[in-house]
Amino acid sequence: MKLAIKILLIFSLATAALTSYAAQTLTFATEATYPPFVSMTPAGNMVGFDADLTRAVCAQMHATCTLVNAPWDSLIPSLQIGKYDVLFGGMGITKAREKVVSFSEPYYNNTSAIVAMTSSHLGDNLTGKIVGVQVGTTFQKYMQAKYGTTATIKPYASDMQALLDLQSGRLNAAFLDTPVAVLWMQDHPNSGMSIIKQITDPAFFGSGNGYAVQKGNTALVNELNQAIDALKKNGTLAKLQTQYFGKP
Repeated sequence: MKLAIKILLIFSLATAALTSYAAQTLTFATEATYPPFVSMTPAGNMVGFDADLTRAVCAQMHATCTLVNAPWDSLIPSLQIGKYDVLFGGMGITKAREKVVSFSEPYYNNTSAIVAMTSSHLGDNLTGKIVGVQVGTTFQKYMQAKYGTTATIKPYASDMQALLDLQSGRLNAAFLDTPVAVLWMQDHPNSGMSIIKQITDPAFFGSGNGYAVQKGNTALVNELNQAIDALKKNGTLAKLQTQYFGKP
């Protein structure tokens, strides 16, 4: 009888540990201006790869989740004060961010692109040029570190604003996520833009994109990792990657 009680107790504790967020509502926040990763429809619905993946993660965790759209540079400070539970959507796992938040395992390996007008024949020499980046991002940090003394780095509230200024001639180049740039050019076939260089630099862009939580919240990190692993094994993650980015 005592053995049975011990086994039941161990099982109960293990179950509670695995489902500690199952009955809770978690708030996931991002800036939804990065199609095909995440964006808002005119009706106010959040769509895209990260939105669909996050809903699948929540279903795997048996948690109720609310997806919130907020300015990018407010995300980490808001997470730190407990306004949000999880950050997602282009959240690269970098050493700088790991000092202030904890990350899940990566679920997407990202690359970055320098975009310019095809007619400019810019090449990858940005000396004396004006380059647009989104403020508060790793793209801005990379450009400042690599080209800050030779080019003018102009911050924007969003990638879309930078691309519009590039098209109108107020910029020489823009620097952003490769899939975001590719989708923009597909949706604007007469934009006259092209990718002149793709960059992968783990020192700035980390090991991929992941979910960020408050520093030290290992319980939530573990549950997110379990959900991601399950979606990898059952093919959901690969299906979403193909749907939004095409076959590798």
